[in-house]
Amino acid sequence: MFDVPVMVVGDVMLDRHVHGHVRRISPEAPVPVVGFVREDCTPGGAGNVAATLAGLGCRVTLAGLVGADPEEAQLRAALHSRGVQRLALLQGAGLTTISKTRILSDTRQQLLRLDRDGDRAAFAAVAGELLERILPGIDEHAAVVLADYEKGAVTAAAARAVIGRCRQRGIPCVVDPKKPDFTAYARATVVTPNLLEAERAAGRPLAGDEAIARAADQLRTELALDALLITRGPDGMTLAHAGGTTHIPAQVRDVADVTGAGDTVVAVLAACLGSGWDLADACRLANRAAGIAVSHPGTYVVHADELAMAWKGLSPKILQRPAARQRLSEARRRGRTIVFTNGCFDILHAGHLACLEGSKRLGDLLVVGLNSDASVRGLKGDSRPVITEEDRASLLAGLACVDVVVLFDEPTPAALIEELEPDVLVKGGDYTPDQIAGAEFVRRRGGRVVVLPLVPGLSTTAILERSALR
Repeated sequence: MFDVPVMVVGDVMLDRHVHGHVRRISPEAPVPVVGFVREDCTPGGAGNVAATLAGLGCRVTLAGLVGADPEEAQLRAALHSRGVQRLALLQGAGLTTISKTRILSDTRQQLLRLDRDGDRAAFAAVAGELLERILPGIDEHAAVVLADYEKGAVTAAAARAVIGRCRQRGIPCVVDPKKPDFTAYARATVVTPNLLEAERAAGRPLAGDEAIARAADQLRTELALDALLITRGPDGMTLAHAGGTTHIPAQVRDVADVTGAGDTVVAVLAACLGSGWDLADACRLANRAAGIAVSHPGTYVVHADELAMAWKGLSPKILQRPAARQRLSEARRRGRTIVFTNGCFDILHAGHLACLEGSKRLGDLLVVGLNSDASVRGLKGDSRPVITEEDRASLLAGLACVDVVVLFDEPTPAALIEELEPDVLVKGGDYTPDQIAGAEFVRRRGGRVVVLPLVPGLSTTAILERSALR
């Protein structure tokens, strides 16, 4: 979707998620005993912004401060696995890599969070050295993000220097602010506080659209910003710019986890502005991206294909094969069970719904492989499909039990199954497991193959025949 170079400067972190079973309370203290199952490591803070930009197709440079410790190695590996290849991470003497470790039960309930923030003074002491290294490289980028989590890497002086360089070179600079005093971000292109941060900067509570709009415009004017965007969670966003103030309603989605939504917003804004988008459209796209991100547990990297679908008004559940692979790889890292089923779904009916709901009960994520129009014609003749692939995909994506829809052109989904590597393969009908495309591959990987019975009397062919008789 975007192919521009973007630099992210800020507080990089490692997010650890330790998953375990809780079966009893400790005899030593009234706390749960967690039986270790696995540990996942993902980039956090500025690292999550960089990972999101990479997911959107940008060429990312990530600059920040880290320690010489095991967490630094885990962070580098996590960044590389998400496509962030250009790292300008300075190891300063006495620094500790910032990390947040969350202990989660098997129901994904967070039991404890352990933070290693490091010494802010130690970070600030070497922030100038980092700035000297990266400042000339800003000129090679189409946009810059300042991801300030107030951990020490983005001092007021560093913020002013980066923003000044961007202004001088005409490069958009997007700021995710955490300092209570926003003067460090003066003259940035866009500053994106949440409502609480905006209230702190304004020095007063902000209740209602009118009060928020006034404060946004006041802050924008005082700081000589091109724009100020206040993110307001379920109440959407308020954008103040030279042309006036605009309220952008939230995208209505099921909220699973708001972690990282702000990172998603600044990443999408930077990608858009670096690609020459209009500011208002960039904010609307960022709003859609945030809606996708919060519908997934944990920090979720929004990918270009699903965002492009959402921008067209289609469901972000409809993915191209590469994006589906990335999405499922991330789910697999989180220990989620992936179920796959497939079909033409030409005239979606109650029999299809029964099969899909039965498939979803076998795991965490249900992926539906959908025969494209060309594939359906090859299987059923020139009179089919009755419903186009885009409409069939949208109908499937509208079902609560379906998590991902992927089209395929081949007669069978065997190649798609090998790409996506599901844990459970499901087919409805009177097949034997050996007759199902992809069954051998799934079993060889230790997965299951399940045949669900059809609902008697319900089939697309029977519906079409009854319709013809009338």
